[in-house]
Amino acid sequence: MAGAAAYTAQARGVLGTSDETQIRAIVPWSQGGGTDRSMRVTTPTWSELLGTEFVVENHPGGSTQVGGEELYNADADGSTLAMWNMPQMQATWLFQNAPYRSGDFDYLGTHHWDPTMWFAPPDSPYDDLEGFIEYARENEATVGITAAIGNTALSALLVEETYGLDLTIINMEGGSGVRQAVLADDIDAGVNQPWAFNPDYADDVTALGSHTSEQQELWPSAPSFGDLGLEEIPLVNEGLGQWKLVVLPGGVRDRHPDRFEELSETYAAVFEDDAFQARTEEQGGLNEIIDYRGPDETEREVEATAQFMEEYADVIENFIYDQ
Repeated sequence: MAGAAAYTAQARGVLGTSDETQIRAIVPWSQGGGTDRSMRVTTPTWSELLGTEFVVENHPGGSTQVGGEELYNADADGSTLAMWNMPQMQATWLFQNAPYRSGDFDYLGTHHWDPTMWFAPPDSPYDDLEGFIEYARENEATVGITAAIGNTALSALLVEETYGLDLTIINMEGGSGVRQAVLADDIDAGVNQPWAFNPDYADDVTALGSHTSEQQELWPSAPSFGDLGLEEIPLVNEGLGQWKLVVLPGGVRDRHPDRFEELSETYAAVFEDDAFQARTEEQGGLNEIIDYRGPDETEREVEATAQFMEEYADVIENFIYDQ
């Protein structure tokens, strides 16, 4: 579909869109991070398709639990949704006693998958993760992560455990904090996602490596852990990263099926819109990692990710306990 206009007419005529309903779009991170940017690049086209205004609200804190509870407690009428992250979402109920579980939400679809990557200030005495590991064997090393739970924490902990390091791992509550700390040379390394970190800064930092078996096109200067021969670190072959997805309070799909269909079909149509595609291309190559999957497949991904996080529960729980 070339643009939003054609679908807007269909949505209003067939799906009965109300152009008077304002949609709260919750982001469980502060402004400027990858999730916030993803939401704000998506809502202009989605708003046009629905004929409905989106109001983006940032609810940072608790490694996304603050925003998660805001969504959980919202009315299940289709007027509130969130862009959330996996595996942070699952980690909040696995490790932080969040009041919700996966079955307490409805899922509209995924947005993109961003692999986990390590970064360092440009003048660091190492230029890849292998070099950082050798440095950390002989020196105190501080690593910034985006949340105390989730993929960046897990990557840092698995590297630490695999090589018997004693890292100082600091939760910086979001990707923008990690990016700023790396750029300011305040930490020895930061763990983030390449797009969330923002490839516009490629010349300002050293990309130490991605927690994947193959090199990532979005940041071609960074080797993969597989390229570096670090396959002994768990999850290299599978690839460790972060999904972004759009979530509704549970009950919308059952109690308001027409509204759920309206939201899910217009959300899917966003990804076919030329203006949206142009915005994602301008956003540091976001277009290269977009990966839309529908409601049912997304729900299966949520359950699979919860099982995967449970496998590494002891690693994360020990870290949380030591804080």
